[in-house]
Amino acid sequence: MKKSLRIVLVVVFAAAVIYLLKFSPLSYYLFDNHGREIFMDKFSGYMAKLGPWAPFVFVLLYTLSIIFFIPASVFTSLGAIVFGQWYGMILNIIAANIGGILSFLVARYLLRDFTAKLLQKGRFKSFDDKVAEHGFAIMMYLRLMFIPFTYLNFAAGVSKIDFKSYFWSTFIGVIPGLAVITFFVGAIRDLILHYKQPADILRLDIIIPFLLFAFSFFIPAIVKRLRQKFFITDEFEQEIEQEIKGE
Repeated sequence: MKKSLRIVLVVVFAAAVIYLLKFSPLSYYLFDNHGREIFMDKFSGYMAKLGPWAPFVFVLLYTLSIIFFIPASVFTSLGAIVFGQWYGMILNIIAANIGGILSFLVARYLLRDFTAKLLQKGRFKSFDDKVAEHGFAIMMYLRLMFIPFTYLNFAAGVSKIDFKSYFWSTFIGVIPGLAVITFFVGAIRDLILHYKQPADILRLDIIIPFLLFAFSFFIPAIVKRLRQKFFITDEFEQEIEQEIKGE
């Protein structure tokens, strides 16, 4: 692909993302609490009207949302609300991985050339070289640390990580986070729809998702203690934290 065409595509893509997240009517429905409630209610009704096509349309919209930097938690929650815990979990895994792959490819073939010089300087080079050597382990570590999904997809795309390592670390690494959100939101949905007496709160399909949600807050700390298993040194851990903080 010619460099001039890449520049045009990058500018168009960046403009589309900024418009969607900041200036379009959709930004209200995604980032305002009241707007999000309205969006989820309308989206559920829309899915109900689609019948057997609903899962396919949901996966498509979830995939596009990831590419355009919409927080993955929005559609992950919708998957649980519309399709329930188990079916919603399956669709969330499919959509998150398709979106992750496409985000990676967009970054790899549109942005890699523009960032190549930057990635050869200072801690960027150290990070890039480390990912090239231990891509699967490091990406798995970052997934389990719950680094924002879309940002990590694009960061991986401009790095030296090979596609196979990225694919499998993403496929496996996103399951815990998706499971926690899907089953937690699904449990709240079922409790709202079927609550009749206090004993309903003590059902296992309600208690376990709540316990998993509480446990998820400790997962990053546990993973961090095991960082050497993921080839993460103390120095590299500090570099990652600096990258996250934007220092």
